[in-house]
Amino acid sequence: MRNAGKIMTVAAVAAALAACSPPNEQPSDLPPGADPTPSQAAQQPSPSAEQQGGQDQNREPCTAEDVEVTQSAAGEGYEVSVPQDCTAPTELLTRELQAGTGPAAAEGDQLDVDYSVIGWSDGEVKENSFGELGTLSVQLGDDDPQFTGWNEAMQGAQEGTRRLVIVPEDMGFAQDSANPLAEETLVVVAEVVGIAPQP
Repeated sequence: MRNAGKIMTVAAVAAALAACSPPNEQPSDLPPGADPTPSQAAQQPSPSAEQQGGQDQNREPCTAEDVEVTQSAAGEGYEVSVPQDCTAPTELLTRELQAGTGPAAAEGDQLDVDYSVIGWSDGEVKENSFGELGTLSVQLGDDDPQFTGWNEAMQGAQEGTRRLVIVPEDMGFAQDSANPLAEETLVVVAEVVGIAPQP
């Protein structure tokens, strides 16, 4: 009977321990006190949206060579492919797509320009003068140009010059807060169709 009492006591203790153990816990081959600690990855919270934004900022800025430019299917204007694996540039960038001929534009000259303006953030055409009546007139050195990037971007252009220009937001329409493109990096394909030299 004593043995029976001991057996019942051991069974009761075992049942109590089983009730206190977490469900589905697998037995461990490690000795007591040697259970592995939670992994470092499990202890760290998942990155927040702000941290992910910081990772985007760690990417290299795009160059003018990273932007692809092709003639539009309709033959009027250009299609631009904005890269996704680099960030918008913070300085004005240019790339010659087609050389022009004749005298180079200088300060004070007036340029007649056909152009397409593409928003960096969505890659959509915002303005396009190709195939339209009339061109944009740009006077180099003008104190109040359409956007400040024109003066620097079109220096030295010749008649027939086709140029890719990436304009950071602070050189675009930043001075016109009412403009929907005021806080947008712009990609411009500009073609000089005429130059009127300064008198």
